[in-house]
Amino acid sequence: MSTLTHEYRISRWIAEFTDPETEQSYQKYFQRLTNRQLRAALIAWALLMLLFAVPDYQALGTGRDFFCLLAYRVAMSVMLLAIIFNIRSDTSVFRISFPIAAAAIIGFTGFMLLFVYRPDVVNWTVGVIMLMIIGLLVFMPIRFYLAFFAAFYGVVITLITRYAMGSPNANLIGLFFLLMLPFILGAATIRRLAFLQRKQFALASKTAKINKDLEYEIQQRLKLEATLKELAATDPLTGLFNRREYEMLFMHEIERAKRTNTVLSICIVDLDHFKKVNDTYGHGVGDDVLRRTAKLCREKLRTMDIIGRLGGEEFVILLPDTTIENAAAIGNRLVEVLAATDIEAGASTIKITATLGISQLLPGDPDFNAVIQRADAALYRGKAAGRNRVEVNLI
Repeated sequence: MSTLTHEYRISRWIAEFTDPETEQSYQKYFQRLTNRQLRAALIAWALLMLLFAVPDYQALGTGRDFFCLLAYRVAMSVMLLAIIFNIRSDTSVFRISFPIAAAAIIGFTGFMLLFVYRPDVVNWTVGVIMLMIIGLLVFMPIRFYLAFFAAFYGVVITLITRYAMGSPNANLIGLFFLLMLPFILGAATIRRLAFLQRKQFALASKTAKINKDLEYEIQQRLKLEATLKELAATDPLTGLFNRREYEMLFMHEIERAKRTNTVLSICIVDLDHFKKVNDTYGHGVGDDVLRRTAKLCREKLRTMDIIGRLGGEEFVILLPDTTIENAAAIGNRLVEVLAATDIEAGASTIKITATLGISQLLPGDPDFNAVIQRADAALYRGKAAGRNRVEVNLI
């Protein structure tokens, strides 16, 4: 919690986040909106700058004073247009704030020409300067301390100009308080707005982070639940379905086969002389043999086939939509592949074989146990007949 507090701390002096990365994130978050507002404000500034050339012409005619003011207005408008054309949707407020503050300072400086060439509208000029100060602070979305400095410069340069032109001290004092009114009001307003916007951003960022953490936790919980579900449904050694799961799946497939009047076969796989493997190489190698056999079954059988570990070295396979003849062909391929597979056991290579018993679902079978019993009987016949073979029970 202390990290979040430090990360979103706002400086009282410059009205920005004290953490540079957080401030950059904030600026980037509002970047498009800010740049649109900047373009609109600068366009209005440039248009007004040119528009006020009309009353200059009416008051001064085409004399030298008019062209001096016109040159100032055109130069300012060109400078503002240059800034406008350099503001794109991805332009950083950090980068564009300095040119705009510089333009404001130049604008205030040039505006003092009105006191020289238009002494007839001093009060009007002061009123416009007041609007310029509050407009710079409130409507120009640049960095607070730069807007503050540029606006304060406007107050100072106005007082200096009036002093240089011989304005009485009493008038200067009154002018100071008059100019400070929009300056203080604008600075307080924009500072408060900067604080509120950053507090909202901090709240939104914290909420987004909390939501992201919750989403991650939910995903982790879902993964854990899926893992627990898989562990509850599978044999931990081979990864095949355990007895509880494959019996449930078998019941479902048998009910479907009876309902749709389709065929279904069951195969029991028993590894030959598996006890000898454990006695000779140890139970660790025996476990490797079981895992390798399970992997082989998954690779060689169809995705629709259901494979489970019956117990010990025995596996059971349900073959949906498969006749007993096709099941026998599948079983023979499995026996051949298993017999041809080398299983590494340290420095030794083990050859393992299997005996398969196969039976088919009959119309009178009450449940899957009847089918398994026939497959088991076929398996024992296959063992008695020499192992490493497939035996089919048609009855």
